[in-house]
Amino acid sequence: MRIDIFEQMTVNNGLILTLFILIITLLALGYGFGVKARRLPFTAEIGFSDKQWQFLRWWVKLALVAGVLLPICLLALAWKQPSSWVFWGSYLLIVAVQLISERVFSRSLVPSIVLPIGFFYTAFRLWQLLDGFTQLKFSYLTLAGYGVVVLFWVANLIMLMVMAIPTIFKGSESISQS
Repeated sequence: MRIDIFEQMTVNNGLILTLFILIITLLALGYGFGVKARRLPFTAEIGFSDKQWQFLRWWVKLALVAGVLLPICLLALAWKQPSSWVFWGSYLLIVAVQLISERVFSRSLVPSIVLPIGFFYTAFRLWQLLDGFTQLKFSYLTLAGYGVVVLFWVANLIMLMVMAIPTIFKGSESISQS
């Protein structure tokens, strides 16, 4: 019986999704208020250069294609498989929650909040994709599309760590002393 419970606890389980969203929302609120109060070593604004902003505009378009439209196409190609609906539905739900939380928190707290939110949601999405590899049935076409989605999110995580997050990190010496 205990093994059955753990087998059903996949990353796309409703409880796991809900806990992830709640935890990341709380962390995002902590980040936003911490940066506003100047208690964290991050800037409120994103310090991208003009070239980085240019790259980012292209990257966001690529994210729309590889991270949203391609998964919708993959869902459409496997529309007769209930496991595909559960997997891609959970994946797209997480994408939607990420986009909504980035928009709301960047407007109400600090613009730089989109970077940590993007980092954690990307890492979670990669976990979803790894888990989905064992749940889905693939044709050669859908496996190739799935591979493109995985590669994009790996590249996105690298981009966030190498290019984006360093633009908001000030270092611990700049934290306000009480």
